[in-house]
Amino acid sequence: MANAPSYWTLKRKSRERVNQQLESVQCGFGFGCSAENLPTDNHDYPINTDEDLMDYESCFSEELDSLHDSSSSGEEEDAHLESRLATWALEENITHSALNKLLGILKDHHPSLPADARTLLRTSRSESVVVQEKAGGTYHYFGILKSMQTTLEAYKCSLANGVCLELQANVDGLPIFKSSSTQFWPILGVIKNLPQHEPFVIGLFCGTSKPACLLEYLEDFVAEVVELEKGFSFQGITMRLQLCSMVCDAPARAFLKNVKGHTGYSGCEKCMQEGEYVNNRVVFPQTDARLRTDKDFKEMADEGHHLGSSPLVDTSLGMVSGFPLDYMHLVCLGVMRRLLYLWLKGPLASRLSGSQVNILSEMLLKIRKNVPVEFARRPRSLNEVGRWKAAEFRQFLLYTGPVLLKDVLHTAVYQHFLLMFVGVFILSNKALLEEYTDYANDALVLFVQHFGKLYGDMYLSYNVHNLVHLAQDVKVHGNLDSFSAFKFENFMQKLKRLVRKPESPCCQVVKRLAERESVQMHRVESLGVRREHTSGPLPPLFQCAQQYTQYNTELFTLKLDEANSHVYIQGKVAKIRNIIEKEEARPVSSNSDHCPVPAWQPSNINSSQRKQDDIVKI
Repeated sequence: MANAPSYWTLKRKSRERVNQQLESVQCGFGFGCSAENLPTDNHDYPINTDEDLMDYESCFSEELDSLHDSSSSGEEEDAHLESRLATWALEENITHSALNKLLGILKDHHPSLPADARTLLRTSRSESVVVQEKAGGTYHYFGILKSMQTTLEAYKCSLANGVCLELQANVDGLPIFKSSSTQFWPILGVIKNLPQHEPFVIGLFCGTSKPACLLEYLEDFVAEVVELEKGFSFQGITMRLQLCSMVCDAPARAFLKNVKGHTGYSGCEKCMQEGEYVNNRVVFPQTDARLRTDKDFKEMADEGHHLGSSPLVDTSLGMVSGFPLDYMHLVCLGVMRRLLYLWLKGPLASRLSGSQVNILSEMLLKIRKNVPVEFARRPRSLNEVGRWKAAEFRQFLLYTGPVLLKDVLHTAVYQHFLLMFVGVFILSNKALLEEYTDYANDALVLFVQHFGKLYGDMYLSYNVHNLVHLAQDVKVHGNLDSFSAFKFENFMQKLKRLVRKPESPCCQVVKRLAERESVQMHRVESLGVRREHTSGPLPPLFQCAQQYTQYNTELFTLKLDEANSHVYIQGKVAKIRNIIEKEEARPVSSNSDHCPVPAWQPSNINSSQRKQDDIVKI
């Protein structure tokens, strides 16, 4: 181990202990006694000579070995503690000042621990962090290849020569403080054909508004994409990169493509429809306008759509097909939120009464206890719809809304809502895409056509209109979740929490991310059984089995409570009464006196994650 004491350090400590023994022996006769009064037997009392010291060192050889073993063991324990402290501090985003106080307490018991948090986390010095002044703010470019290095190392065994890595990038604005206009505009990325826990940061811009110059903002990113598209080598494996899609909301897409925004007459990115001005807003009533193509975009065929050239044209990314419509902003925060507001405060023909709103809110609150842990949020009352998050609108559209609204909305309004539900549900489900994508498209087109009749043409906004283009993006990029901004939005909130003071926020984030790279963090996967109990019930053959209240897999969680105990098996709904584990549990033969073992295991559990002991689910 790097921090273990050397042989010469241990020898010096042993010599010091020998000298202390000699001093204690000599002090027993008193200082200043004459030589003739001292005993002459050298074997009874040691004499401070080199020869006698060597004899003494041989006598203390066992003590020296013991000292070495105990020191090594102590150093190993402290090194393990140091690693765990660093991982804990990074996972919980502990500030340096708080970590310094904790180290000050622990250092009395573990002297080898560092005294400063910057040493523990290997924090980069400020002068080593390269932050440029560009595009009207500060900017740091991490790099694509450098940022995805950890992912490539984790999956290099499964990568073959000539593999193409599909890069999906995201750009969006992120306000940092409520008291100022300071904001981040990060460039995030994921490799679509490799499993990843969260996106990585490619570049980070910080300013009081969006980047002032698109060319300066994207020049490093575009240059590296163009270079990696030609091919590169990583640890002896030849591969290439392809920028397959840019997942952004409507303002960010218009900014990156340098085109008119979603409120412009030529604002639709998918078709050449000319918007109409109705009641102080631009609407898009047509559903069959001529579609835009990548070739048309490069040739700037529609002059009213373009504001200028985009640096992304130099890459292989399709400027129309490579910018899919993100359904988190388009459907969840867009159309679904608009529908709820129309039902609460819209035209009288579709507006809900106060009693209906109260009934719907009560039902939403009543089902809170039945919502499984896989949902990020539990339902809230319609009185708080202004604070709902995108995940809550998604849950209402795809899960709770079709059931709760059945006897609340007018029949025509409810059936119209079901058109969007069916279309979005099909486009979200991989198993249904191959056969029902065109059906989903027809349902969404019909939804848009009837939207103006029910609520008025003034509400045929950019978001409502673009539902007719959603199925085409699914045909190119896969189901809706494969190109949604949910994963990027979740990561940006983590990015925001890395800022701890107003001064130099860009530099702070660069340092925090560098700490995560320098400290080897071990992700603990809490898979398998958890939370042991003894309250049963147990089958007759498993009276001595261990019982648990929770079972975690990579895709779902089973518990014994009301919300997480129901499963769908072979066309039937079953309720889990207990979760048990028993070693060497095997079904017995049919001619045995015992009954066969009732066993159930989810088919999608990774076999490498299963314990060697058989896990029996009842």
